[in-house]
Amino acid sequence: MSNYTGWDIGGAHIKVANVNNIGKVLYVEEYAAPIWKGLSALEDKLYRIKDNLPMRSLFHGITMTAELADIFKSKKDGVMRLTELCYKVLGENTFFYSTIHGLNKINNIKRNYNYIASANWHASANYVASKIDSGLYIDIGSTTTDIIPFTNNKSSSEGLNDQERLCASELVYSGVIRTPLMSLTPRVKFNGKEQGIVAENFASTSDIYRILGFLKNKDDLMETTDGRSKTIVDSKRRLARIIGMDADEIKDKKDWINLAEYFHKKQLEIITNAVTNVLLKLPKKSRHIVCAGVGQFLVRIIAQQLNVSCSNFSDLVDCDIKTKHKSDICAPAISIAQLNRIMQIK
Repeated sequence: MSNYTGWDIGGAHIKVANVNNIGKVLYVEEYAAPIWKGLSALEDKLYRIKDNLPMRSLFHGITMTAELADIFKSKKDGVMRLTELCYKVLGENTFFYSTIHGLNKINNIKRNYNYIASANWHASANYVASKIDSGLYIDIGSTTTDIIPFTNNKSSSEGLNDQERLCASELVYSGVIRTPLMSLTPRVKFNGKEQGIVAENFASTSDIYRILGFLKNKDDLMETTDGRSKTIVDSKRRLARIIGMDADEIKDKKDWINLAEYFHKKQLEIITNAVTNVLLKLPKKSRHIVCAGVGQFLVRIIAQQLNVSCSNFSDLVDCDIKTKHKSDICAPAISIAQLNRIMQIK
């Protein structure tokens, strides 16, 4: 039986999914793979993941955002080197997703690099649009939020690259794990007083979502800002530094919750404003949200606040209960695997 693999190679994580010839999800997983540790480490990780696949995959489809990492001189340099590495590890039956060609053998990577760079959102939106006529696809990940409208069974985004999407509110650089808390607000309310914050990368959003109980251990894959543990105790220690304090100076549990919730609400405001901007461009009858990503819990809160219906990406996928959660987190990899399958069958 043929099977098809989709890869989403990010700057911090690799997501991989494997489906059979009728689209059933056989395997889906997310791995920590910080690309700033170098391409040799990434190569080792790719080989290990390939060896972990449940069966030999005949066809590999790839999308990427890792080309944005500062180990590369430019996006072009990143795309070129990453495609070369993928061909080396995965072989000749490797296809790359681009916003204009879809999933294809890219004969001239150099000429098409700008359409391959950071195209994972486009693959996911088009897969969702193949199942639902119109709506809004929102994927809140570890680092960014994609807010993609789709109409008439295809993506209808204003932007095709990161700069255009940032202008159109379709990309927000805010996620639930790696985003520095200092990027969410310059001031906080603490103990009844408003104060400034320390503009240092002392704590990230993963710290507040551990404290608030939103972030599951199995989804919390990245290192912390100080290299210490991911316990609530160490998360509180990092959070205290943001307001110029030590953890042992904050005695009341309510103070911790209130402080974490303040940052949480500020992030919600940032993402909700962007969602509202995009949602207003859709006809009222099309205002349904399909949510994905490790920050799916935030999408549900936003949908409820905006009184918009919301469903999970995994509802559009043939997967078992045990792979449902990972299918939501790894939506781009699932989408690439499905597009890969459809392309090969044709």
